[in-house]
Amino acid sequence: MFLTPLSLLGAVIPLAAASAGYLHLDLEKRAADLRSPIAKRQQDFNAPLTQNQGVEYLINITVGTPPQKMAVTLDTGSSDLWIPSVLSAPCKRGQCDGGQFNPQSSSSYVIIDEGGFNITYAGPGDSDAGNWVQETVSIGGSRSINNTIIGVALEGADNHGVMGVGFDTNEAEPNPSRNGTYASVVDHMVSEGLLNRKAYSLYLNDFSQTTGSICFGCVDTTKYTGSLVALPLQLGPSGSGVEGTDPTRPNAFYVTLTSVSFVDANGALTQLSPDGYAQSVLLDSGTSQTLLNNEILTALATGLGAVYTDEQTYTVPCSYSNTNASILYQFGGSDGPRVTVPLSELVYGETVPPSQFSKPSGGCDMGVTGPIEGQVILGDTFLRNAYVVYDIDNYQVAIAQAAGGKAGSSSIQAIPTGTSIPGVSSTATASGTQLDEYAATATATGIPVATGRTVTAGSPTFILGASATASNAQASGASSSSTANIAVPVAAVPQTLFLGAGLVVGALLL
Repeated sequence: MFLTPLSLLGAVIPLAAASAGYLHLDLEKRAADLRSPIAKRQQDFNAPLTQNQGVEYLINITVGTPPQKMAVTLDTGSSDLWIPSVLSAPCKRGQCDGGQFNPQSSSSYVIIDEGGFNITYAGPGDSDAGNWVQETVSIGGSRSINNTIIGVALEGADNHGVMGVGFDTNEAEPNPSRNGTYASVVDHMVSEGLLNRKAYSLYLNDFSQTTGSICFGCVDTTKYTGSLVALPLQLGPSGSGVEGTDPTRPNAFYVTLTSVSFVDANGALTQLSPDGYAQSVLLDSGTSQTLLNNEILTALATGLGAVYTDEQTYTVPCSYSNTNASILYQFGGSDGPRVTVPLSELVYGETVPPSQFSKPSGGCDMGVTGPIEGQVILGDTFLRNAYVVYDIDNYQVAIAQAAGGKAGSSSIQAIPTGTSIPGVSSTATASGTQLDEYAATATATGIPVATGRTVTAGSPTFILGASATASNAQASGASSSSTANIAVPVAAVPQTLFLGAGLVVGALLL
């Protein structure tokens, strides 16, 4: 599908399917810029999505009176809604692809903290600043929500805004509230009677599809296979900016990951995680990659014959996208949910062109990298294969294997008040731990490091199947003169991608 600015603001994203206590919305998938750690959203919208490309997920909102249409990134890892002003530099350059907000055209615009809004992302120079305001907001065609506190960016690097749907205790600081929290968009949706409680389910869908969906206040039983299993939320790592106003309570969606294994093309399983492994990991739709402990990363990279080509980038032959091998994630102990992620949907983003790679397919990002600032994160490369119910009120999530290629909303169940989640069969209660300082900053060991102008792929020890390795075997003879540990120039290789939502300096984790 070809995405244009018009398609983001018009009829391509259907309006909400609304009923008592829930709101079902489509998410529009679009290509993301792979040229920097933070997606700057300056790519050409006339480029089609491809298998090996990062994407982000957009939701339609309106802001102001009369309503002005906007498309913003949906992010489970943050809690603030902000949008770009017509006065921001990207909008003045005509780059605000999700729409631009004109305060002078809105009769409901009220500044409550002039110059007080500021968010700084992990990428150098990537920050957005402006005013905290009260405005009228509608989510995907819902009825209007008055007096919603949002940020309006007057300056910054980003071309469209973000709608955070996390805990209000994880909101950006400083903010207009004296106690550090204000009523978030999700809070308003409950107080206005749109939802029964602060809970929603996320379905990103597989890569071949153009849309995913979010079901505010509901579960769609057609979007997953098997049963949902609940997991209690865990505390985030100290110093990560996710301690919140109450350090004894979770304020981000951390759950316990207890096993990671590789399933080869013949169905044989190799355990990648150490015995007794129990790690708190963040479920974050705003991070495109998967960030794993370095012990697991080393085992995976070695088995795939990956080459370390740049900061946080591990490169494998792009032909690996043809394999039927997969990674198996187990949560909450032996009775917890399992999610299988096909390697074919993990390998993406060309990092080395065929002319500078020892295999004819060229080199692609492995889709998995190491932790950053102590964060082990399951981003979009994982979440496209999981159906996740996020329950803010009860500090829990529920997970099942996603059913790929599902569209529409044929079987919706509202999430009631209380503690139950429709479709949940059990709860897995294993608790997790956090990385120590060394493990959080160390890199994977024993992986060849590229240093020159031509990259030589390593030899995989995992069985990946003929479709993934036949062309590679043919190319190996032609590359016999290449030496190990050589690579393309750094400028040709993108770093780990965070999509308008990623690691943030200070108190905010997107």
